[in-house]
Amino acid sequence: MRKGLALLVAILCYFCTYSQEANEDSRIPDFVVTPRFDANPYAPIKGGYSGFDFGNSSLYTFLDGSVGDFSYSLCNHWVSTDTAALYQNAFRSDDVDFIDWLTLSYQVGQFGFTVGKDMLAIGTCELDYYDVDVHTNLVSPFWHKIAIYQWGGEVNFTTKDEGTLLRFQFGTSPFGERPFASKLFVYSLYWSGEYGCFSPIWSTNFVEYERGRFLNIIALGNSFSVGDFTIEVDYMNRASSLKKFFDQEWSVGAQLLYNYQDKVEAFVKGGYENYRSDLFGYEDEIFIPTDHTLCPKYWYAGCGIHYFPLRESRDLRLHAVAAYNSFANSVSMTFGATYHFNLTQTILKHKKR
Repeated sequence: MRKGLALLVAILCYFCTYSQEANEDSRIPDFVVTPRFDANPYAPIKGGYSGFDFGNSSLYTFLDGSVGDFSYSLCNHWVSTDTAALYQNAFRSDDVDFIDWLTLSYQVGQFGFTVGKDMLAIGTCELDYYDVDVHTNLVSPFWHKIAIYQWGGEVNFTTKDEGTLLRFQFGTSPFGERPFASKLFVYSLYWSGEYGCFSPIWSTNFVEYERGRFLNIIALGNSFSVGDFTIEVDYMNRASSLKKFFDQEWSVGAQLLYNYQDKVEAFVKGGYENYRSDLFGYEDEIFIPTDHTLCPKYWYAGCGIHYFPLRESRDLRLHAVAAYNSFANSVSMTFGATYHFNLTQTILKHKKR
């Protein structure tokens, strides 16, 4: 891992050193290092779970740039609260590994083409956040269990005013063990846009869980902005057959966020999920209450605050979050910090001095 980071830094320094000699079609890549640290104690309620963990503590790097008409993006997840699994799961499609995404894109007018490993085009506000920014005790079981990063490609179309994005995506299925070798795939149609105060993220996805058998996901993310307030409402339906199509698996979630001068964010969030236990492995002990009975219904709620102490920058975020869920039957109190360190900008500022 250290050798890989050293190589990325060396490449970045090379681009910065020779940037003045680069042709007009080249651009210095952005290289961002993002560590996060959480302290997360639990207070039980009537025999619920008690303990302590490190929440969403992690280390990510982001590399973005372009060469001529091509652009590339790489996100690595180097460290987590279960770091060994990131490397043991390398190149599997049924779990996450140390490569979140690795894409190469080409734009022709209003049409775009992307190949590589990318996030499945599932349209909810919850899934639209970067993983490193998410508070894991305040998200749905689906967020936890879906292996969202898969290999494949897409064709997309953006309107001239850039207000609407349409995507058709083909990728490997999270129900397979190995990309392509399992011969299970995902087909997705995705629509997002900005229309005044309303920003939708909608999709329909056909996820192959056995050869020729598909799980249909309808995901409807809706964001409304009014002044300093943002309201996000998600709905998702998952069905493997037409019978009782809207009564198999479904979830709803909502968040109300208040932004004060880009320095402080306060939010409340909650959600409810009704699921079939065998679909995504929800029988995992994480989602079993302390009495060890399997519950097909799950709800969570909480609130939190984000503070950005740096002047004219949101790179450093301090956060405090309280969350409750019906399985653990406890309240977690997460205190932590996330820092997006842009190494490219730091090197360029140093060169100008």
